[in-house]
Amino acid sequence: MQIPGPSFRFARSETNLGSAVYSRGVRRIILTVGMLLMGLALVGGSVAALVGSPLGSLDEQVGTHGSAAGAVLGIGLIVAAFNPPAHLGWVRAGILYGFVVLTFEAGLFFLRHTSFHIGPVFFGLAFSLLLIAAYPQRKPLVPPASGQAPPNETTGEDEPAKESG
Repeated sequence: MQIPGPSFRFARSETNLGSAVYSRGVRRIILTVGMLLMGLALVGGSVAALVGSPLGSLDEQVGTHGSAAGAVLGIGLIVAAFNPPAHLGWVRAGILYGFVVLTFEAGLFFLRHTSFHIGPVFFGLAFSLLLIAAYPQRKPLVPPASGQAPPNETTGEDEPAKESG
């Protein structure tokens, strides 16, 4: 006899070497929440840099502001969190962020002999891996080789060539 009620089904993915992968709805929620948290933290860090201690004179002399770049990435991730497939570039940028932070911290540590800050590295890599794991289709995360048409995200097939005219 089967008891009526909601059924919760956890699907297993054969592509993940047997690791449990939750249903599409749960993965979608995890992706949205992860992107929102990452975006809010980046925007918060930018605001703290703005009202807190300055980034340094070189940052201003060159004409760039690291905190402004962090704010742009954070805002982009917040907006993209509500429809990640439509904003694939922001998802890719969020994934890239973790690896850039690791490279940046390692470069500062080895080249300038500064202390290695594990917090930003852990944050960046954790959210990069979360975005990769929670994204519903991993194939679009890797850009196609140059000269190839990008795959259609809804069907996964190549889009037909558009005629100019």
